[in-house]
Amino acid sequence: MKIGIVGAGAMGSVYGGILGDAGNEVWLLDVWKDHVEAIRQRGVRVEGASGDRTVRVNATLDAREAGACELVVVATKAMDTEAAVENARPMIGPDTLVLTIQNGLGNAERMERLVGPKNLLVGIAGGFGASVVAPGHVHHNGWEAIHLGELTGGITDRLDRIAEVWKKAGFRVRVFDDIQPLIWGKLIGNVGFSAICTITGLRVGQVLDNRWASSVMEANVREAFAVAQAKKIKLSYDDPVAWIREFGAKIPNAQPSMLQDVLAGRRTEIDSLNGAVVREAELLGIPAPMNHAVTRLVKALEEKVRAVGRVYGVI
Repeated sequence: MKIGIVGAGAMGSVYGGILGDAGNEVWLLDVWKDHVEAIRQRGVRVEGASGDRTVRVNATLDAREAGACELVVVATKAMDTEAAVENARPMIGPDTLVLTIQNGLGNAERMERLVGPKNLLVGIAGGFGASVVAPGHVHHNGWEAIHLGELTGGITDRLDRIAEVWKKAGFRVRVFDDIQPLIWGKLIGNVGFSAICTITGLRVGQVLDNRWASSVMEANVREAFAVAQAKKIKLSYDDPVAWIREFGAKIPNAQPSMLQDVLAGRRTEIDSLNGAVVREAELLGIPAPMNHAVTRLVKALEEKVRAVGRVYGVI
């Protein structure tokens, strides 16, 4: 299958490398010139839970070089979606299936406005803990699951066909007829670890071992779970704290992408994660004080790094 990956950061490069190693024609599209050039010259190296491989795939700064693909996977940060999709237009033909695999709330709706509902699929990746080691080189701590669904619901032949492509590459894949539990299940995982790891500089396992950090993590998760219950989202677990601790124990060395973003001086997805929980809670009249607090603390760190060039340490 001819597959375009829009946003060849840590996760996008993991997808592209593993899918390419399975014999698919993969095109990685990104705006990071050094990364694209490294992949062009040496291939993309993917190491971690799936092994250690260097795969020759296509990489480009210009979507016209790739042309229309059968499947386009959007793996950008939420705030970069509009610009990335516009840049990727030459890859999206009338019959192209578009699969958004992104963190946070609102991505499916945003993608629907950009590409329409007809050929839109929604995916959730769980338990990867991916990071960029160097241009052309990515690492992932786990690869627990890829969950896929149709935007409009139901399990279709095309959904099964796309799932089979990922399965043949070695991913653990399940398809679902309702995407909302997938979105909220992943959201709660991100809400648990992303902000507190960013604020403290701790990895996932270190948060679990630190009673004060883990108490913040657990409060964030309980608040998000309460919002999901109020929205009648049917999650696969009844105890969010037990679930988040089990989830985190599988990727103890992971640094959430939000922490990686502030360390690199980039904007974070806080508004689509903990900030989104706060917005949803306010609409429902439910308190979410811990998510409210950590959202503002992460924003304070973003502003600090813009002002002084570093996120931690005394100014």
